[in-house]
Amino acid sequence: MIDYLVQERLWLMEPEAYLRLAALPCLASMPQLSAQGDIECRYEQQGSLATVPIRGKMLRRATDAERAILHAYGLEYTEMEKAAKVLQKLADDPSVSVVLLDIDSPGGTVNGTPELAHAVRSLSKQKFVYAYTAGLACSAAYWVASQCDGIYAAPSARVGSIGVLMPLIDSSEALSQRGVKLDVFAAGKYKSTGTPGTSLTDEQRDLLQQQVNDTWAEFKAAVIHRRRMISAEYMEGQTFTGKEARNIGLVDACADSLAAVQQKLLARHR
Repeated sequence: MIDYLVQERLWLMEPEAYLRLAALPCLASMPQLSAQGDIECRYEQQGSLATVPIRGKMLRRATDAERAILHAYGLEYTEMEKAAKVLQKLADDPSVSVVLLDIDSPGGTVNGTPELAHAVRSLSKQKFVYAYTAGLACSAAYWVASQCDGIYAAPSARVGSIGVLMPLIDSSEALSQRGVKLDVFAAGKYKSTGTPGTSLTDEQRDLLQQQVNDTWAEFKAAVIHRRRMISAEYMEGQTFTGKEARNIGLVDACADSLAAVQQKLLARHR
């Protein structure tokens, strides 16, 4: 059952990661969970270089219930509004001249991603901003990384997934087999779109597909604006290894470790 954490309809996330998230037990079946405390987005500073982690599922703002579920299953996450505030703090810090995003994320919600990407792009007008991934920089995470001045990736990292996901479950047949019929009273032909237990009309399907297409177009435009020479064939939702991503222009260079990139940037921007 697709539950609490995946009620957002538009996702910028690797399908495999989305399915793992959707498979988490229902919140109502886990009364023993307690809300976790608010977790700040922190950074480390080495000289003039600040390293900001972007890890796990990317959510605009997590509720206490979401934090409880993610904590219970040991899942990392990043609240994008908090990450954006950290970037603003670094923009105002005269001791920092270089910012490195340490990314390991399959992506997250559409909601919050363009805003965090804009925060990265704005920061790049004041400081040098780079991204590095040794794991995943996919979908929402790649959108954010693409706005940096340069991107590094480990050869075995996975990069890309420039696409949009909107899964909806049609449970009307399952209800029918149980002898249940759902009537929905709504004003406006799109108001009931995606209501559990109903099927989509053709008009509703067209509307949702248009929303997906519009978000995808915005994603691609943001990437092309900063990365320039990316061919459309590499922006069809697929992922690439770090080596492949370097060859097609999704990243600028390969590096074996975060420490190696940090040392390179410290030496470059003395």
